[in-house]
This record gives sequence, structure tokens and C-alpha cells, in this order.
Amino acid sequence: MEKSLASLCASVVTALLLLESTLIQGVEGAIGVNYGTVANNLPPPAQVAHFLVESTIIDRVRLFDTNTEILEAFAHTGIAVTVTVPNDQIPHLAKLSNAQEWLKSNIQPYVPATNIIRILVGNEVLSTANKLIIASLVPAMRTLHAALVGHH
Repeated sequence: MEKSLASLCASVVTALLLLESTLIQGVEGAIGVNYGTVANNLPPPAQVAHFLVESTIIDRVRLFDTNTEILEAFAHTGIAVTVTVPNDQIPHLAKLSNAQEWLKSNIQPYVPATNIIRILVGNEVLSTANKLIIASLVPAMRTLHAALVGHH
């Protein structure tokens, strides 16, 4: 009983610290948007980037892939960009040489002009029915991290 009470207390303290962190960041934090491209009649990426810089206080964007035109549009804007490895590429990135090649092709050409601050691996992976993608998620994350660390 003492062990479960201690575990509960630790969980409550952790939750409160996370809440406090969120509230503090909310005061000083940044505002971002998801930039999806699955729609009709979207404005060109350069127009979107210009609009965000000139007409909003948005300073962060999440992309669901590494679209060349979009990454180039956000170059020299100062907007922090998060890119996402598409789900179908996750199994491929579990191999170090593939992860290194992915970084070379999809990240390096845009840095430092585009302020890529984060790479997410997949989108809603655990809700997919594809067991290979689910099983490859953590290995791909580890391999991509190893490729990033080895690059510096």
C-alpha cells in the first residue's frame, strides 16, 4: 500500500510540475501552427511564410514532411520549423545509412537558412494498423538520433 501511495504522490507531483511548466511557458511561450498541404487552392508557400512573418505573431510551424518548396519559403524568416518524417519512411530509417542519407537529402540543404529546430518521426503512428511502422518507430528514432549526433 505504501508503494502505491508513493507512486501516486510521485505522479501527482510530476503532473503539477508539468502543469506549472506549461503555464509558465504559456506566458512567455511561442505560438505555432501546423502547416498541412492536403487541401485545394492553397496559397504558395512563399506567400504563407510572408504572411506569417508580416501579419501574425506566429513564430513556429510544424510541417508534416520535408517539402522542398515550403522549407525554402521559410528560409531567412526566423520562424522555427519542425519537420516530420512521414510514416511510410519510418521503417527505412531504422538503418543508419538510410537515416544519414535522409538527413543529407531532407535537412542539410536547408540549414542554417531555414531554422529547423526539431524532427518528429511519424504522425499518429500508434493509431495505424501497420505493425511494421509501429515496430520500426523507436529504432528509427534511435537511428536518426545517432545519425544527427554523428554528424556534429
